[in-house]
This record gives sequence, C-alpha cells and structure tokens, in this order.
Amino acid sequence: MQNTTYQGVYILGMPLDVLGVLYNVGVVIQQNEILGIVPKQYIPNGHEFYEKRWFHSALDTEIKEIRVFDKKVPFGYLIFENSKTDIKFGVEICQDIWATYAPSDELSLHGASIIFNLSASSEFVGKQANRRHVVLDHSRKQFGAYVYTTSGHYESSSEVVFSSHKLIASMGEMVCESMPFDIEDTMLIADLDMTAIHYQKRQDSTYRDCHMKLNHKFQMIEYKILETKKYIFEKPIDQDPFMNKNHQLEDIKVANHLQIYGLVKKLESLPKSANKIIIGISGGLDYALALLVSHQAMKLLGRSTKDIIAVTMPAHVTSKASKSSALDLMDKLELTSLEIPIKDAVDQHLINIGHDQLDVTYENAQARMRTLILMDLANKYGGFVLGTGDLSEIALGWMTYNGDQMSMYAVNAGLPKTWVKHLIKYHADTDYKMVSKTLYHILNAPITPELLNDQDTEESIGKYEINDFILFHHLQQGADEEKIKWLLPYAFKLTKEESNTYVKRFFKRFYTQQFKRQTLPEGPKILGISLSPRGEYRMPSDVRKVIK
Repeated sequence: MQNTTYQGVYILGMPLDVLGVLYNVGVVIQQNEILGIVPKQYIPNGHEFYEKRWFHSALDTEIKEIRVFDKKVPFGYLIFENSKTDIKFGVEICQDIWATYAPSDELSLHGASIIFNLSASSEFVGKQANRRHVVLDHSRKQFGAYVYTTSGHYESSSEVVFSSHKLIASMGEMVCESMPFDIEDTMLIADLDMTAIHYQKRQDSTYRDCHMKLNHKFQMIEYKILETKKYIFEKPIDQDPFMNKNHQLEDIKVANHLQIYGLVKKLESLPKSANKIIIGISGGLDYALALLVSHQAMKLLGRSTKDIIAVTMPAHVTSKASKSSALDLMDKLELTSLEIPIKDAVDQHLINIGHDQLDVTYENAQARMRTLILMDLANKYGGFVLGTGDLSEIALGWMTYNGDQMSMYAVNAGLPKTWVKHLIKYHADTDYKMVSKTLYHILNAPITPELLNDQDTEESIGKYEINDFILFHHLQQGADEEKIKWLLPYAFKLTKEESNTYVKRFFKRFYTQQFKRQTLPEGPKILGISLSPRGEYRMPSDVRKVIK
C-alpha cells in the first residue's frame, strides 16, 4: 500500500474474493494500514438489484481473519474503538440499513456510537425522503450518529440514476445533508457531540435492556484519533440550542398547544366552584405568556374570559411602564381586573419584624405578600393561583421560596426564558395582534422583578441566552463544567474569564437552589427536559452544598 498524508480513518467500498467467494465489503484504513474489513450482510435481489448473482452474504459468518496484501486482517463482525476517548464506530453497507434488524442495531448495542454506511442507492421519486427517514430513525433508536453516503452519479446507467446524496444524523436530528444530485465530487463535514450521545445512551433504560438481545461477538479493533488544541467548528455553535431551526414554527405551535392543553386538563380536574384562574400580573415576559395561555384555554373550553382574575399589586418601585403594560393586556383581553397595592402592607410587615433595610428580606417580603394575596383571592373567588415562573428561573433558583416559587399550577415551568420570548413574539405576530404593541414593549424591556429601584435581572445572574445555553448542554447533552467553559467562547465570543464566571455562577446556583425545586407546583413538560421533583429530576437538595 502507498503512504498517505491523511492521519484519520477512511473507509473504501470494494468487491473482495475470500476463499473463492465474492463479498461486497467496506475496508477500514488508517494511514497505510488496513484495520479491518466489514462484509455486507444483506444482499438485495429484487427490482433493479440482483446482487446475489455475484455477492455472498456474510450474515452469521464465522470467518474472523483473512489475508490481504500478505497480512492477516480482521474480518466479519468488527467494531473500531479509540480507548482513550471511548469513541467506537461500526460499518454497514447499503442494503444493511434497510433490513428489519439492521447490523447497526447490534453494532450500537455493542457500544458503537457512530455508524458509517457506504451505499450505491438508486433514485426514484420519493426515494430521497425514504432514505432521509431511515437514516434519522437509525440514529434515533441507536442513540448515536449515522453517517451515510451514496456512490454519486458515476454509478448511473442508461436505465437507473444514482445520486450523491450524503446525510449525517445524530440522535434523531439531521446534522447536515448534501444536495442529492451533483456531477462533481463532494464532501459533507459535520461536528458531532459525542458527550451528548454517550449521555443519552446512559439515560435510556430501554437501550440498556436491549443488551440482552445480542447475537454475535464482535472483535474490537483499535484506531487513533488525532487531537488538536486548535479545533475549528464546521458551523458556528448555536446560541439558542433549545430551538430547532429546521422546524421552528411547528415546534412553537406545538409548545403553545402543550401549554394550553396542560392548563385545560388542570381546569377540567377541578370542581366548578374552584376553577377560576387567579394570576398576578406585573407586565413582564412570564406573566404575559401565562396570561395569553389562560385566555386561550378559556376560549377553548367555551368559558368567559372573565373567569380569569388578573391582579396587579404595585409596590414602591413598580414602574409606570410595567403597570401600563399589565393594564393594557387585562383590558383588551376582557378579563376580571383587580388592583391591590401592597406598599402599606409590606411596610407594616417590615415594621412588625423590625426590618428597615433595602435588602433580600425587603425583596422577598414583596414577593411573599403578593403570593399571600393571590392565595387568599383564590379562596375568596373559588379558583387556583396560576404560577408564571419559567424553566430558566427554576434552574437558577431566581424565585422567592414560598413567594413566586409557589402556586397551584406552573404553566411556564417547562419553558426556558429564550422560549418564552419566542412564544410571545409568535402570539404578537399571529393570534394576539390586538395587543401586539404591548407584547413587543414587554419583549424589548429589561428583564426585572421590580423589587428594588433600577433592578436588572441579567446584571445579577447574567444573560438568559447564555444561561439557557448552559442549561441545555448540561441537562440535555450531559456536558460538565469544563466542556461548557470550552464551548462558551466559541458560541458567544466570551473571554476565558467571562466563561468561568458564567459557569461557576450557574452551577453554584443550580445546586444550592435545589431546595426550591423540591416543592415546585405541577406544570407541563414542554421540551426534552424537566426539573420537576416528581418527574425526571429527582435530586436531594443537599447533594452539593459547597461549590468553590
């Protein structure tokens, strides 16, 4: 074999005579060494394919080694692994992916996190969509990445056309895809998050159970990964990873319906004497979204929107702008509106406990006073308090314990702040144009709890876009602090010091504030993660008390 300057692994498809029998194989090579040869297992023999005229199936082969170029080479059931990184890959060929029980199913159960498929797949109308679906589904059910390439137009004949369709999918999502028809040689390159793949495999109990179904023993073949400290991503890192840009509008509509129907179920489960919605309104993002969802739920049930009792509770620092936004929404949505100032009640309470400082006690006293009023109004009018806090606030503990942390149903609990913004913009542009101006004013205003003068939430806890990025990569992708510190400068052009600050602050708050999540009210799961203590995030509040 000739030497090559390429340091990585490459896989070539070819026919190979083994003991007088012809196999269709994938040859795995690194530099000038054949690491192993994987033969095709399923040989198609219908329509334009009649491969059994030439090739023999390697299904259940007991051949483990053959001689190629005067060297013994592993053959048959092979997995290629890099021990240092625990990244394993397998190979299947063309028709193998279409089998009811594909070779890659078993490869994945033996630890392969990437499957490469060398294919010569003919084209007809609808074939590309079918191919796309099968690649996506293999990556989904196998909890890994699937890298697929067809042969290109060179394989075409006068009666059958072949394309250069290339696809790279990871865990059910298409990472990138090439144009199907091209007369030039093409390459498709993508970044794969192997940490996320390994994390999802560990999380899924069904995947673990399937290990009992293994039929074959695989040889493990070592390969090398060239590491570099000057990594360049093929595409910019997504700053808003919770939002899938390929079907953004569809996902927003689904999220809206999940919020509505979650609230409808709550309303239907309560007696008629106690199913009015009591909601505090401040003119902020979360309150606005909860109000819109409440309005839609009542409309869906054919009930009067007057059964939504919206309450403004201005304090010393409540701004005219936020109060004006709240009043405009309440008026134009035709709700039952109440205004109950809390200034005197808070002042008297602070006098009663002998407190006269503008500190966290002063802030929390306002939040708890508002919750007390809402709870008592629920008793008075026969209803339940609708919580407004979102997933980002829940993760960071940016809520007052037994204050805005408490309600009877938390309709925004499944949505990070970035998604709250997406949904409000969606409503402003579609079904709630009558309050569009107010909604856009809320979107563009600084985020603040208005518990102190000139208070800006993001000055205290950092930008929500960055916190949501950390939340996604930690909870959804399984990334630890060090990996997130590495990603942040690529995604947001932060300095190393800024990245360290964000990560340290996020994880300190995330773990020390778990006690607030232990008593969270119910709320609908919207995205792929939840912090409900009754659902998928069951963590004791003292798991990590000291974070340096």
